[in-house]
Amino acid sequence: MKKHLIEHSKPTLDTVEYKKILNILKSGQIAQGPQVIKFETDFSRFMSVKDAVAVNCGLSALHLALLALGIGKNDEVIIPSYVCTALFHAVQYVQAKAVNVDVNLHDGNISSEAVKRAITKKTKAIIVAHMFGCPADIQALKKFKIPIIEDCAQAIGAKQQGQLVGGC
Repeated sequence: MKKHLIEHSKPTLDTVEYKKILNILKSGQIAQGPQVIKFETDFSRFMSVKDAVAVNCGLSALHLALLALGIGKNDEVIIPSYVCTALFHAVQYVQAKAVNVDVNLHDGNISSEAVKRAITKKTKAIIVAHMFGCPADIQALKKFKIPIIEDCAQAIGAKQQGQLVGGC
C-alpha cells in the first residue's frame, strides 16, 4: 500500500530565500546581527507598533509576555482547548494554571462565552491564538477587562475591523 504524506508544516523556499539563508549562515550570526535588527524594524513598521523583539519561537514569546504581566503561581490563564501546546507550556513555565475553554465551531477561535464562564478571581490573562488566518473576537474578550495576549503566528497580516491582529 502506498503511503500518502500530508505536508503540514514543510517550509516552501525559493532560490532567493535559500540564498538569504546561506548568507546568514556564512555571516556566523544566526541568533543576532543585522538581519535580526532589520526583521525587527520591518516587522514593527508593518504592525504599526513602536518596537518588535524577535525571539527563537512562539513559546518563548508567550513565556516572556506572561512574565511581563507578573503572572505566576496560583494565577490562572485562560487558553483555547484547540491550539498548539506552546500556550499550555508557557503557562506551566510561570507555574500558573492553564484553564482550557471551548472554541467556536465556525472559526476555531476561543469562545468568548466559554471564557466568560471560566473567569475566576484567579484569572490574570487570556491567551488568544488567531487560528488559520481568522481573527478571534478580541472586542468581545476586551469586555472582561482581563489582559489579553495575542498569539498571531497563524494570522500575521490579518485584520479585524480594519486593525491588524496583535494590536489589541
